[in-house]
Amino acid sequence: MSRRSLLEKVCSEQIIGVVREDSTDVAAHVIDAYARNGIRVIEVTMTTPDAVELMSIAAKKYADSDIIIAAGTVRSTNDAALARRAGAQVIVSPHTDLRVIEYANENDLLSIAGAATPTEIIRAWEGGTDIVKVYPAAHLGGPDYIRVIRGPIRDIPMLAGGPVPLDTIDSYLDAGCVAVNLGPSLAVPDLVRGGQWDEIGRRCVLAASIIQSRRQVSSNEPSTYVH
Repeated sequence: MSRRSLLEKVCSEQIIGVVREDSTDVAAHVIDAYARNGIRVIEVTMTTPDAVELMSIAAKKYADSDIIIAAGTVRSTNDAALARRAGAQVIVSPHTDLRVIEYANENDLLSIAGAATPTEIIRAWEGGTDIVKVYPAAHLGGPDYIRVIRGPIRDIPMLAGGPVPLDTIDSYLDAGCVAVNLGPSLAVPDLVRGGQWDEIGRRCVLAASIIQSRRQVSSNEPSTYVH
């Protein structure tokens, strides 16, 4: 899939499900819970044990399921290269590294770079990233922060970096984010520890239904034409 198509996919799905676990087996269960319950963009962080192998398995397993695998916490071009070879099509970083952005661009991967302040956000965008992850969004001021900085910075697609509670999805999207990162709000640590994969799946369905409801409302709104 091309960078342009990947950007359209993320902006359409509006959710990136994040997998950051301490066990390979647990991470595999979380990936499966996401994929089976409506999460179509799944980010496996490089901090997860055997992350590259997990990406490779997931990319092959869900190749025919319209699911995109993203690599998260990518901090070097070496990380990006390993992720690309494993089948990841989206490169997500908690920071802005121009070399990582350049690598993603050269290999037709979608780049999502992390930033916090308006200066950082604009530098990331001018450096070539496709989406800027405002991180950590909640600790910077949440949806209100996004709404304020989008006043003068309206042309840059922004992703709300976690933690993002499910009941704030609407608020972040209404504030102008193109998508949200959902990690512990889906794979709640207590549910993970208890192996409650069906309950995690239920939370995925709930999150996906929020997006679907927004689509229905949007499609029912009358179009306006201004000459």
